Amino acid sequence: MHTLTVIYRNLRQRWLSTCLTALSIGLGVALVTAITALRQQAQANFDNVAASYELVVGAKGSPLQLVLNTVFHLDVPVGNLPYSYYRKLKADDRVAYAVPLALGDNYRGFRLVGTEPEYFTLVRLKDGQPVAVAQGRPFAADYEAVMGSVVARETGLALGQTFVARHGVEDTAAAEEHEDAPFTVVGILRETGTPLDRVIFISLGSVDEIHQESRDKGGKSLLEQLEALPAEPSGSPPEDRPEDRNDHDHHHHHRKKPAAPPVGDTPGGDKPAVLPGQTTSAPAAPNQAAVGVPGQAIDEVTAIIVKLRSPGYLFLMHREINKGKDAQAALPGVEVQKLFTIVGTVDRALLLMSVLVVMVAAVSVLVAIYNSLAERRREVAVLRALGAHRRTVFGWLVWEAAMTAALGGVVGVLLGHALLAVAGSSLKFLSGLPLDPWRWTRLEVGPAWLTAYVPFEVAVIAGTLVLGAVMGLLPAALAYRTNVARHLSE
Repeated sequence: MHTLTVIYRNLRQRWLSTCLTALSIGLGVALVTAITALRQQAQANFDNVAASYELVVGAKGSPLQLVLNTVFHLDVPVGNLPYSYYRKLKADDRVAYAVPLALGDNYRGFRLVGTEPEYFTLVRLKDGQPVAVAQGRPFAADYEAVMGSVVARETGLALGQTFVARHGVEDTAAAEEHEDAPFTVVGILRETGTPLDRVIFISLGSVDEIHQESRDKGGKSLLEQLEALPAEPSGSPPEDRPEDRNDHDHHHHHRKKPAAPPVGDTPGGDKPAVLPGQTTSAPAAPNQAAVGVPGQAIDEVTAIIVKLRSPGYLFLMHREINKGKDAQAALPGVEVQKLFTIVGTVDRALLLMSVLVVMVAAVSVLVAIYNSLAERRREVAVLRALGAHRRTVFGWLVWEAAMTAALGGVVGVLLGHALLAVAGSSLKFLSGLPLDPWRWTRLEVGPAWLTAYVPFEVAVIAGTLVLGAVMGLLPAALAYRTNVARHLSE
């Protein structure tokens, strides 16, 4: 107790120097803590989401981009696949289910994803539960929308309310609004803690229908103009399309829309028939019969989520699809590992910089105690004259340096998790993946018994304590060799 009292009084006597030194160490520790915790939790969240999907199929391109766009609803689509390819894949005996996705627009930055109603019952998350509707019902017609929990909370939209989507998967001020095609909210998904919380689901038909007017005007994107160029001499010439495509800067999924017969053309003066896949110009109200069947007569889809009947088919089908010229297949779990391998390089560089900050701050502990030792030599001499042993004085100074560094470690751990709390709210808003800022971080380096029972934060505080003790050895050695007689006579 006497030793602790002496150390406490020494630290309090130089409280400003102690606080600044501890803070400098704390800043480095905060960076190390925040980076490590963020990487671990982000990777765990990505792995959990990827584990819900066995195989995703899309246009040829980057498999990582395909996974990010399809599973995590980040990045831009790779391209489109013919709807006939989806039908062929769905009919394969090895496939338990195949669900198409179609992207193209957004509402206030939240993506609209076209799919089929069976998505909400077939696709299951890692907890084994389906992507169920918590309020309302799944869409049953075009221009009906089911919103993720975050979308509903951030936009304030409730069941029965309408909204107007914008062109593009990203929200920009210059994007054109589909003012003539409002959507009606008919359902809100349960909160899943996944990117699905930030998605608005609509029918496949809606994705095409809201762009029908611009296609009728004959607009073409640059990509579509390039695709319309003559083929190589060895290939067959492309077929002429009777209709032009949309003037869009992103991928859309086109449905063949037959013209409705004019009024009075039907026998008996009946109203014109509504063809399959065709909708009226206004969205169907929840209490009205559905107009059109969602997802019929579509030309293209962005991606396909595939579940196989047996895990043994997984790599076989993955190889078969990638050998073909029409599409590519990606394994979400494998692509996420590749992503964090790439990110790991940056992560290690940031950790190295943080460790260097801690080391420089630890040197400041040595400098602070060494500078104070010149003023305390008489104090040390008096303690020695009163009977304090050299080893006791040596231990006081070592522990003083260790406690200063450990205080910085505690401050750094708390500050690091506070930074994680701030970053976590932004990450959840951008990706839908939650972070727990006050959860213990797993220690990744060391023997199994150590990593199994000692959290990273405890190891960091213990490490700063040891580092401070090492930095205190030189001032303590100088105090150990203090000439008592000479300093008492000064």
